[in-house]
Amino acid sequence: MKKFKDNNIFLLLTAAILMLTGCSKPTDLFDEEAQAKINAVKLLGPIDSRHDWSTIYQGTITVNANAGLDDIVKVQILTEPPFFNSDAKVLNEADAKKGDKVTIKYDAPKTSTQLVAACVSSKGAYYIQVFKPGDAEVSFVQAKSRVTRASGSEAPNITSIKLSAPHKTFNAMRAEAGATCVINGTTYNLWGDGSWANDQVWEPADGNTFDNGWKMDTEKNKGIIYRDIEGFEDGELANIQAITEAFLVKYSGNAKKNNIKLIRESAYFTLNNNYLITDGANPVTLIPIQTYSTEFKWNHVYYYYFKPENIPAGMSEVDYIKQLPKYKAIQVERASTTAASNAGTFFRNKEFLLPFYGDGTPIEGENTASAIFPKGYKVGFMNMKHEENKWNIENCKYGCTYGDGRLNYNVNHIKGHYLTAMDKSIGGSTLEGMQFEDPRIAIFSANGKTYMCFEDGADCNFCDMIIEVGSGTDIVEETPEPEAKVYTMCFEDEPNTADYDMNDLVLQAIRIKDTKIQLSIVACGGNDELWIHGLGSGSSMAAKEIHQHFGYDAGEAFINTQKGKQWVHPYSEVITIDKSLSMEDFLKGITAYNATTKKTLGMPKQGEAPFTIIIPDNFQWPLEGHRISSAYSTFLNWVQNMNQSGDWYLTGNADNLYPIDQLLNNK
Repeated sequence: MKKFKDNNIFLLLTAAILMLTGCSKPTDLFDEEAQAKINAVKLLGPIDSRHDWSTIYQGTITVNANAGLDDIVKVQILTEPPFFNSDAKVLNEADAKKGDKVTIKYDAPKTSTQLVAACVSSKGAYYIQVFKPGDAEVSFVQAKSRVTRASGSEAPNITSIKLSAPHKTFNAMRAEAGATCVINGTTYNLWGDGSWANDQVWEPADGNTFDNGWKMDTEKNKGIIYRDIEGFEDGELANIQAITEAFLVKYSGNAKKNNIKLIRESAYFTLNNNYLITDGANPVTLIPIQTYSTEFKWNHVYYYYFKPENIPAGMSEVDYIKQLPKYKAIQVERASTTAASNAGTFFRNKEFLLPFYGDGTPIEGENTASAIFPKGYKVGFMNMKHEENKWNIENCKYGCTYGDGRLNYNVNHIKGHYLTAMDKSIGGSTLEGMQFEDPRIAIFSANGKTYMCFEDGADCNFCDMIIEVGSGTDIVEETPEPEAKVYTMCFEDEPNTADYDMNDLVLQAIRIKDTKIQLSIVACGGNDELWIHGLGSGSSMAAKEIHQHFGYDAGEAFINTQKGKQWVHPYSEVITIDKSLSMEDFLKGITAYNATTKKTLGMPKQGEAPFTIIIPDNFQWPLEGHRISSAYSTFLNWVQNMNQSGDWYLTGNADNLYPIDQLLNNK
């Protein structure tokens, strides 16, 4: 309990109430609620009489566990998609098997406009479906396109394809220039070892039309094989938008977002340097779904393939790949030509086929070809960036970038464009940027599909293009491990004289199962003797005075409310509840008993003083001596109008907040 510093103001306020009411019984007037309200108004301003002090939306939804996974062991409700997204938090989960319908309660921030249901396999793979708070039921998109688009039965009958004369890549042309290779005024000798000398790209040359809707496009030397397809499955677009907005968002505020750390977490990156492995049953196809780059028309996507056992003895894998033929896969302009497509719009209208030309050296003219690769080939990708039919090696924006980062060492040194994305420690311009052998095409999986994302230039956001892998390759499932959502309950231990630093008692709760909640005492900034009630019989947390759980008696120490003091590990207990009980209602059932003042503190009633609040977040409580209104600048907006600044707890003044990372990093 911390006393008011200005008792004169308090006396004036109480006298004013006496004058206004004309009450002859001041003992009736000064009940607990009235005194607490006077104190709160003094420090926080007028309180919205409608205020229920809830920051939480309580929902119930039935989850149809019909996601496209081989098996399902549980369903979850999350705040966001979990793929490469540490902000995704689990609101609740329940055991389930494939085909079950599970009704589950959840507590979400009131500001949420979209939530995520997830099915989880025994291997930890996730399949998600977005829904809106208030929806009664959610089912998962049945991705029929995974079967019907370019399955083995839909493959075109290809026995041979004519190839036009090969063209040297920018790496080969720069190797040929040797010591005289000048790019944007700078002379380079990075290509001088000759390892890139035989690097060539190949394109189909004739204009055949195949069966099953496939056709060859050679207009303006585009050299591609494709077919027209329909758009997204019902509900699929919302999932893709949610995944990319959480993972591959282009901007964070007004600045480009750096996604290189997330790219390095992909299973494809850690397992095999961003290669696809052919399944031997279906054609390998690519489907562009977004081109978010001002230079998207410059991007020409090529592929190459090999089996590691075919690498000649004594030759490194990198040198072997450099001399492999690269075949045209996508002319991006054929699928995306409008300004809308270049502004983050999603589309799906073309599917591009990657023929298998065998393992021999291709020749200009007729070449044996198949629509389906044999099983077990590694397929890699290269993006050659240049304006159509312009091959000027002096242009610093022209170059070849790979999913296999080892092949990007040379191009990542080019000043004025590619070098910009490198980390500042190695001469680049980006804080925590790329290393010279980082990928520029990354591969990840979500919802049973595989995607490629491209970084074509001077930053690290990796959303210049997003391409879905239609079929033909094994899926390496990502296995995210989202943490449970933390809810925080903050008390003032003496409402009548509260200083509103909201740290006299701080509890945090996470739902670890639909019937299990882990409750923790994380801070205690009150001197009074405090007990926790409302946890039921047998609770270890309720069996002792709060300070005693940390080895102190009441009044001896503040727990985790002072900067510079040694942190104290939270005291936790797992409590069993009925699965029909919401997190908010569980917390509202908790009270703090102040044995010093003989007062019981719980959630305030409508319009009362906010001496207890619940926040749906891993909340940073104020330090000693700092009122919550100085720690969170929009808190007063919320107090005075319950419909304003509902997310006030997301932006605080770090100087006035307890450094909660100190707790989290030392668990």
